[in-house]
Amino acid sequence: MKNKVWILGPCSMENKEFFINSLDNINSVMSPEDNWYMKASFDKANRTSLHGGRGPGLEYAKEIWAEAKSLYPNVKFITDVHETHQVEQLVGVVDVIQIPAFLGRQTDLIVECARNFDKINIKKGQWLGPNNLIKSVDKVKETNPDCEAWICDRGSNFGYHDLFVNFGIVDELKKYYDKVILDCTHATQRSRAVYGTQGDRTLAERYLVAADLFNYDGVFAEVHPNPSCSVSDGDCQILLDDLPSLVTKAKKVGSL
Repeated sequence: MKNKVWILGPCSMENKEFFINSLDNINSVMSPEDNWYMKASFDKANRTSLHGGRGPGLEYAKEIWAEAKSLYPNVKFITDVHETHQVEQLVGVVDVIQIPAFLGRQTDLIVECARNFDKINIKKGQWLGPNNLIKSVDKVKETNPDCEAWICDRGSNFGYHDLFVNFGIVDELKKYYDKVILDCTHATQRSRAVYGTQGDRTLAERYLVAADLFNYDGVFAEVHPNPSCSVSDGDCQILLDDLPSLVTKAKKVGSL
């Protein structure tokens, strides 16, 4: 698919060496003409447990991005934001700002992002119906008509302790959003109490390969060299070593 968006990277930035090494590996997989963004969170502020790992924090993360940009000036960066006061600090640091699912309708945060960025990726919470974020797009466009509003679909609650991705609503969503992106990894989240694991890496890989068949404008996938050691979402993150073959397959599917 022409102009397909690829959002790839670990769940958390973790530390400088880890982030730069991950960036180096992913960049070697992607082609110069690919419209890809390196993803990592500087703070996992919505952890289930108060004691869950959260990441390096914004000030250290800005130092890491500065070094990453000097090493890879052609790579674009994306990160999520949780507080309005963080948004302006990220201008010129990252290229796209992402609003987490739990904050996808938070007016002040959406408005502040639209004031400062020309592209916003809004994660759709699994408890929201397919069109419930239209009002969030209205907030974006009323604040900044030139700002692109992307929706990142991470599935919907389906009643079986896991998530369901409704491929049938992609074309409908594209009437309202500038881009509709499939969150290949978070869309596989499930109940550990029922399944023994909180994600399905194999299913995430299949979503990554097949997304173009359902007319998504892009994919979001968390990848990690050792997911079991990740700060969070280890059960659904894709193995970094498997990314080259998966991207090759996805491009073949996209060329059909």
